[in-house]
Amino acid sequence: MKLQGGINFRDMGGYLTTDGRRVKKNRLYRSGSLSRLTAEDCAQLEALGVTDILDYRDLKESAADKDVVWNGARYECHPANPESHSVKNDNHDFWADENLRVIPHDFMESLYKQLPFANRAYQRLFERVQPLETGALVQHCAVGKDRTGVGSALMLLSLGVSRDAVLEDYLRTEQTLQPFREQVLSKVESKLSTKGLENLHYLMSVKENFLGSALDAIHQRYGSMDRYFAVEYSLTPEKLAALKKNYLE
Repeated sequence: MKLQGGINFRDMGGYLTTDGRRVKKNRLYRSGSLSRLTAEDCAQLEALGVTDILDYRDLKESAADKDVVWNGARYECHPANPESHSVKNDNHDFWADENLRVIPHDFMESLYKQLPFANRAYQRLFERVQPLETGALVQHCAVGKDRTGVGSALMLLSLGVSRDAVLEDYLRTEQTLQPFREQVLSKVESKLSTKGLENLHYLMSVKENFLGSALDAIHQRYGSMDRYFAVEYSLTPEKLAALKKNYLE
């Protein structure tokens, strides 16, 4: 799906589930920031019936780069970054060279291991999608890679999509984010030190072990996805069955 001002915007539909059904198209979307949408983009999204926007960015991020909200859409911002992680973006300039230079080598893996647990943003995701019998929801963060990557993975896994297919969807971001990533890097590369630029490339990369760290952490703590969904989101087998009935065909 092409939007003139979209960043990594795509439909999550089409994936097969382990029981042979398929995720419906035009019900669930994932994206980066929606602040650059054009009037034509808004008309397209309104025509598609995209009714709900769930923004995972920190409050400072969303205020500085406000989403364009089209007619009929309901917008909510629920920050997904863990309070305990240094990626939290409300109180300092995370992208300054002096901060980029000192990013730990396992920074991304550490973030992904924390995102799936006690996360109010993802709890809100499942609260929003359960009663949504018509229309569609788009979940997004800044570039649609990390916070959205985990949220999208959880959504697909709750519907019975296999881990391999979920990883495949996540890794597609390497291609779909490329145009915007090149824009960002070209603007800042002259302002950053060699180490700062190296770490920025790392932060904007898409690697299987990033999302794999999150999924492994879930299984280490809960043993199964069913138990994880039951404890973290109060998704009983009956609620999961209803969710599948709503979003699968």
